[in-house]
Amino acid sequence: MILNMFRIFSGLSHLAYGILALSHPFYVDEFERFGFSKFRLLIALSQVFFGLGLLLDFRKIKLTEISSGLLSIMMAGALITRIIIKDELIQSLPALGYLLINSFIFIKSIQK
Repeated sequence: MILNMFRIFSGLSHLAYGILALSHPFYVDEFERFGFSKFRLLIALSQVFFGLGLLLDFRKIKLTEISSGLLSIMMAGALITRIIIKDELIQSLPALGYLLINSFIFIKSIQK
């Protein structure tokens, strides 16, 4: 039950963030601030695809493992980036939260 709730929450969140990162001026500026403006399209599309991967058929565990594993890696990178650019703790908490949620999904999925 909790696994499915986390999958839906994380999947929808990453899907929404990925779509916003494609064109919303705030996110375009944020990627510039992070130093990743050249990779914004790749990162945004990855979040859209992996978010969808968490939302698709819950019986396709390999899709969940791949999506949650790669999102965990992306969120670890996001957290490291926020630390490097000296963002405040409150700004870094979403990356940490999503790292923990996606890691939980990944671990639970490989245990099935």
